[in-house]
Amino acid sequence: MELEELLKDREFDEGQKRLNEALLIAQREWENVRSSLELSGDIGEFDKEDFMIGVIEEDVIIREPFLSPTKSVSVYAPTYYPMYFVKNLLTMDQKLATEGYSTEEALYVFIELATKAAGRLGLKGSFSMSFGAGYGSARSGWIAEKGYPRERELFVEMFFRNRKKSYDWDFFWNSIKEDLNGIFIKFQAWQNDETLYKKEVKSKAVVKPMLV
Repeated sequence: MELEELLKDREFDEGQKRLNEALLIAQREWENVRSSLELSGDIGEFDKEDFMIGVIEEDVIIREPFLSPTKSVSVYAPTYYPMYFVKNLLTMDQKLATEGYSTEEALYVFIELATKAAGRLGLKGSFSMSFGAGYGSARSGWIAEKGYPRERELFVEMFFRNRKKSYDWDFFWNSIKEDLNGIFIKFQAWQNDETLYKKEVKSKAVVKPMLV
């Protein structure tokens, strides 16, 4: 076997190793999200097929990724590749001991996980994505331009309405579960009632034109 082929195989094996490590982290954090949302229903087991997870070999995506809330519109951007999610999982985990979940990587990890979780519980389209983006912001303290801004902002406002704005909270706290359930019920109500949605969300998102 030529040196070039050996190096290619070694790089692929290393990528597979990183992928396996990332999957373990994703499964762990999925269970955390599952616990935090248990009052809203059971999101079920982690399924890697639901996420942009794969191994890249010679710039070829071995498994075409599903659409993702953190996927860039451009296929040429780094966020297009499934390794982007893998990298966020691994980097988040490396920083966990010193920074907790208050990292940009945690933001994108939880947008992915919470968006899929919300979808399994019945939220659809922009509602599931906005719920995921709000969850990611409430978990990390960072903000991503994903989902509709107003819904995402309302998620964070509701989450911190009765507690100090600290991101050092536990998935297993009863107060967290109760608050997240209340937020989920509200998102569900908006999805099911367009009149209520326009009244409580759209009316607050109207931007007044600038005078010139």
